Parts: sequence; C-alpha cells; structure tokens
Amino acid sequence: MLCLLWLVSVWALCWAGTLSEDQLIRIPMQLQASFMATRRQHRAGKQLLYAKYNLANSEASQSSSGASEPLDNRLNLEYAGPISIGTPRQPFNMLFDTGSANLWVPSAECSARNVACQHHHRYNASASSSHVPDGRRFAIAYGTGSLSGRLAQDTVSVGRLVVQNQTFGMAIHEPGSTFVDTNFAGIVGLAFRSIAEQQATPLFQNMCDQGLVNQCVFSFYLKRNGSAQQGGELLFGGIDASRFTAPLTYVPLTHAGYWQFQMQRVEVGGKTISQGRQAIVDTGTSLLAAPPREYLIINSLLGGLPTASGEYLLRCSDIGRLPEIFFVIGGQRFGLQPRDYVMQVANDDGSSVCLSAFTLMDADFWILGDVFIGRYYTAFDVAQRRIGFAPAA
Repeated sequence: MLCLLWLVSVWALCWAGTLSEDQLIRIPMQLQASFMATRRQHRAGKQLLYAKYNLANSEASQSSSGASEPLDNRLNLEYAGPISIGTPRQPFNMLFDTGSANLWVPSAECSARNVACQHHHRYNASASSSHVPDGRRFAIAYGTGSLSGRLAQDTVSVGRLVVQNQTFGMAIHEPGSTFVDTNFAGIVGLAFRSIAEQQATPLFQNMCDQGLVNQCVFSFYLKRNGSAQQGGELLFGGIDASRFTAPLTYVPLTHAGYWQFQMQRVEVGGKTISQGRQAIVDTGTSLLAAPPREYLIINSLLGGLPTASGEYLLRCSDIGRLPEIFFVIGGQRFGLQPRDYVMQVANDDGSSVCLSAFTLMDADFWILGDVFIGRYYTAFDVAQRRIGFAPAA
C-alpha cells in the first residue's frame, strides 16, 4: 500500500511538471541592431525614462540654451517580441515593459503625417471581427508630448495563448520622433493595474484571470550581447531553471504598482554608498538610474568626468581597473562588472566614447534596467507579489 501511494505521488508530480511545462509560453526577444549606440540615443533613453516616471529632466532644466533635442530612442536600446491582435490576427512587434501597465499599438486611423505610426504595422479595427469599441480616450505622456487615442477590446494572441476581451489603446497621435525608428510598434505593459491609464487590466493579469497560464508568473532572460535574432526570452507562466545558475532570491514588493521592492544597500569598492532605498525593475530602459546623492557619489568613485549634457565620461582604457558594483537584495550580493555598466557609444563624428550607465533619477528610488536584468534572470511573481533574481546562465 505504501509502495502504491509512493508511485501515485511520483506520477502526480511528474504529471504536474509536464502540465506546467506545457503551459509555459516562450516569447523570443529581439535585441535591436547589434552595433554601437550613439550618444544621441543614450540621451533619448534618459528622456523617456524621466517621462515614464513623471519626473522633470533636471539636466535639461539646468541648461541655458533652451533648445530641445529630438528624441532618437533606437538601435541597441530595447528588446521586442511578437504578438497579434484581432480576428484574423494582425501581427505586431512589441516592447514588453515592466515599467508601465498599458498595451497600445498604432491605429490605422492615424494621420499620414504621423511618421512613427506610418513606419509600423497599424491596427485596423474594421478588419477584425472580434473588435469591440470601448469609447474611452487615453493619453500617455512621453518626452515630447502625449501619445493618445481611443481604447478598444479585442483578442490578443501571444504564442499559442489567446486572451479574450483585452482592453488596449489604439494610438492615433504619437509624439515627435520618439517611436519613429524603434524596432517595436507598440508597448505591452507588464506592471500592475493601479498605474494603468483608465485602470485597464494588463495583458498578463488577464492571462491569469482567464486561466491561460499554470502559474501567475512571468520571467525575463535578456542577452546583453544578443542580435536582432537572439535577444533572450520572455517566459509567461513560470520560470526556466536552465536559464540561471543559482537559486532565485525572492523579495516582497513594497507597492504593487511598479515592480518595486526594498533594496538593502549598494556597495562600490567596499564602501556602502546607498542604504534602505526602494528600487524598481524596469525592462523598458537600458539604464541604471540612481537618486541624486548616489548618482554623484558612484560616478565620482568611478572617476567619471561630468559633461554639460548630464553624462559621465569614463576612460575606455581604464575599464579593466574599475570596481565591481554590488546591489544587496534579500541578503544576497548581485554584482555588476565594468563591462556591464560602461556603455561604449558613438559620437556624431564617428568617434567613440565610454559613458557610465548610471544616470540621474531626481527621486528617492533606484531604477534597475536591462544593464542589471541582462546579468540576472528575473522572475515576476504576480500571484505572490514578489520578485526574484538569480545569475543568468
């Protein structure tokens, strides 16, 4: 009898494991353009970061020129993957962003003068038999204005999953040149409903509510040296233990709006430069954003030379002598090597310089972007309101 119970238990565990794997949805990530980014693109990434968190650009406010530089947030700065919307399916390449909560795509109703819209696939509501008008308007602030349009509902297909009645934005107006040359048409927000425009339910929450995934968990494996074909993987429905080399360290969220948690400290060269700060994990930025005090300290310890545009120049020849920087989370030390946090970018004249990936966040929290996530496999546990990290394989 005991033997029979043991066999039944083993069979149940194996069956459950197979079911879990069957319900894992793998979305290949494409890292845009595997070549050197420009300083202009680096600055554009900072502008979008400030806009996303509703922060004034303190660097720009200190400038006396009054000139505004057009955003050019493209090339080697973002990861994207495929979804489709409607019946029949209309395909879109999308940025999967844990720093926002709305899903939006360009609309076929956009003006011919809307260059960003015309450069990407556009959602045609009249061509989808499953389209349901919503009627509400939406607007999301970005660096040069507001992206705006109308909300609608339709089926959204991600891998083999089909999410019914997903509310999303049909963008009719896109600001400036922000999205002109991106490798994604729109954004899939993976943060929580509390920060969503019009309180629209995020896509992954609907996957959970509709029972489409076995676990209400998604995870990112980003390859920092990827190509347009191989940028890593987004997994809906669980984690892939083959993608990391040590157990996940989980910490509880302090606020289920963004993916926000308490970070114990940050260490540079054996010195603690930050303690007890909040941090947000954001797959929608390639940068590491620090509060003002820490921003100055960390770039000073790296020997950075400040520029008028708010960047810190580093000597490319000194990269091998720079320290490892540790983020202490859940009692574990997560280190970044100089090759992780030093960005080699191109000037307009074709020459290259090395910049610190630590940028200014005029707030009291940190933002951990793809520089960090590229080194550490990250699990986003919606059900248990926690986030986990482990060294990426």
